[in-house]
Amino acid sequence: MQKFKKMRISITNLKGGVGKTTIATNLAASLILRGYNVCLVDTDLTQMSSMEWAGNRESDLPHVSVFGVNEKQLNKEVDKLNGEYDIVIIDGAPQISELAERTILASDILIIPISPSIYDFRAFENFLKKLNQVNTMRETYGMRLVETHVVMNRINERSNLSKGIIEAVESYSIPIFSTRLANRTAYGETATVGLSVVEWRDPKAANEMTQMTDELIEIIEKFKKE
Repeated sequence: MQKFKKMRISITNLKGGVGKTTIATNLAASLILRGYNVCLVDTDLTQMSSMEWAGNRESDLPHVSVFGVNEKQLNKEVDKLNGEYDIVIIDGAPQISELAERTILASDILIIPISPSIYDFRAFENFLKKLNQVNTMRETYGMRLVETHVVMNRINERSNLSKGIIEAVESYSIPIFSTRLANRTAYGETATVGLSVVEWRDPKAANEMTQMTDELIEIIEKFKKE
């Protein structure tokens, strides 16, 4: 397997409860199981959900390093970790303006989770305004724009609300993961014991995360070639 270096990926949105930590921890574990050297950065030092998840992992499982970092240290610490790990995954907190800016600036790739809720969609729209501001700043300084993708989380394919939110997101020119994560109990059950769903007994959840990891690796490889 050919590994890649210097990749910083943020899972973030302005709103809480959209599944940022669930997706960040599952992707980290899934990538580590494939042989990549990955760490997590937890920016929510109030909840510390990623750190709690990692602390609940059994010692015989693959180790996932998690670093708690406040907003003032974020960019400097991510740059440092980026020299030590193949992939740094930033678990974004429900964000005030400064932390949102710093998270975007620290990222090569940005993944925005959205659940089927009008409140999530409004938060997504507000986040895009911040993203555009930061990308304009990056462009001014000759920096590459952040590669941004949306992942639809807790989707019920039969729900009109889910279909409506998906259509609304599709109206923006931002790529959407073809993998849609369903509202499965496996994600909650594994969170409490420090596991990923690819290490769990629900094959449907494991398949979803495997597919999402495949997509992410394709995005990373494409990013590195451009």
